[in-house]
Amino acid sequence: MKRILLNAIILFFSLALSHCYFNPVVNSLLNPAETEDNSILPGLSLLSNSGAPFAISLIGQIRNENGSTVTDALLTVTSRTNEMDGLDASATTDEGGRFFIRLSSGNTTFSVTQEGSPYFTFTLRVNSPNDIQVLEIDGNSFPVEVSSFFSYEPGNQPSFFEMVTSNPYHNEVRVTSPEGFEFYFTDDVIGPEPNQEAQWLSENLTVVPSITFGPLTNSTSSFYLETSNLTNGATYQITLNSSLRSAGSGIPLTPRTITFSCVSQCGSL
Repeated sequence: MKRILLNAIILFFSLALSHCYFNPVVNSLLNPAETEDNSILPGLSLLSNSGAPFAISLIGQIRNENGSTVTDALLTVTSRTNEMDGLDASATTDEGGRFFIRLSSGNTTFSVTQEGSPYFTFTLRVNSPNDIQVLEIDGNSFPVEVSSFFSYEPGNQPSFFEMVTSNPYHNEVRVTSPEGFEFYFTDDVIGPEPNQEAQWLSENLTVVPSITFGPLTNSTSSFYLETSNLTNGATYQITLNSSLRSAGSGIPLTPRTITFSCVSQCGSL
């Protein structure tokens, strides 16, 4: 009887050990489940962390000294840290001042021309998809803004809705009060519903210090606001936020802040 019991115990442990690989608990320890991630950005992050050069599809924007978008500017690569297959040698800005280009990590220097004439040069450094910096801008007679960088998946180029320019323009110094504000966009703007103008303004514009607005006039790809009660010596910040949307596509506006100053006869009108 004892021998039979001993054989049964040996058989039990032998079977358990021979099948332990298929035990759900043991198997999960030996072969942890792999998680699939098809996102391009985590993959790029791994490459950037490893120090290996990587390619990235990148969006940027150029605006001039007035805060207006720079259209039809040609960006030509003059040098880069890492040469790789499939990189772009040039790009051209669209109506919103946006350029779309395939670059490598490290430093890339561009020569920018407009209507065939030299405009400026700049060097861009890509450390990771979330760490993109302009190292220097050179050769420009007036200030320029190179910013608003995003990475995107190749073949899935995003669209944008941008403020093109404004009146007063960004960083303008006025000696008389503007009779109104006018804003121009890359598409028509969804305006307010009837009798909802005040609410629409409060949702879409912020002005510091506050200004009294008059009637709103919507036009093709623009709108105009009458203004009053501006103060001498004051600097105003007007922010248009992402609640503003394109009438054609429904895309939210890329938020934009315009700063201007009144130094003389503001408030006299």
